[in-house]
Amino acid sequence: MKKIGMFFALLCVLAGMIVAKAIAAEKQEKAGNNRLRVGTFDSRAIAIAYLNSEELKRHVRDRTIEHDKAKAAGNEKRVKEIETEMGDRQKLAHKQAFGTWPVSEYLDTVKGKIPDVAAAAKVDLIVSKWDVVFKAPSAELVDVTEPLVKLFNPSEQAMKWIRDLPNHEPIPIKKIEELESKGEI
Repeated sequence: MKKIGMFFALLCVLAGMIVAKAIAAEKQEKAGNNRLRVGTFDSRAIAIAYLNSEELKRHVRDRTIEHDKAKAAGNEKRVKEIETEMGDRQKLAHKQAFGTWPVSEYLDTVKGKIPDVAAAAKVDLIVSKWDVVFKAPSAELVDVTEPLVKLFNPSEQAMKWIRDLPNHEPIPIKKIEELESKGEI
């Protein structure tokens, strides 16, 4: 009888250990699945994609028509306003395509499609890679640059420029402004 009792007690202890090990493994698996997945993108790529998009070409075409009409009507004030606006947009484009200036307004044009990119990449949020100042070891960064870029339907030439970006460090904003003042960009 004593042997059966000890055997039963040993069996209960082993079963308890197996259950405890299974629970620990399940907790560890759940913890691993609860890692924060952060989608990151190179803002320069978004700028290049947008700045070469049909949407921007339409905008520039519309502004050019408006400029020509104002000029033909002798409305120098409006001509100057449009020229200033377009010059400012060009300077901003330089900072975005060559530097790390934010591209939020471009992403706003495709914001309805961004949740699909996040879902496909299984990320919890998406930020510019230049804005990540700290990453906990438990967080996982996932590059979503290309799926975001594709939302702008870039040409093959634009994709070629975008794929070459990792070979080039962003240019500091002060350097971009210096190059602009010299007329080099």
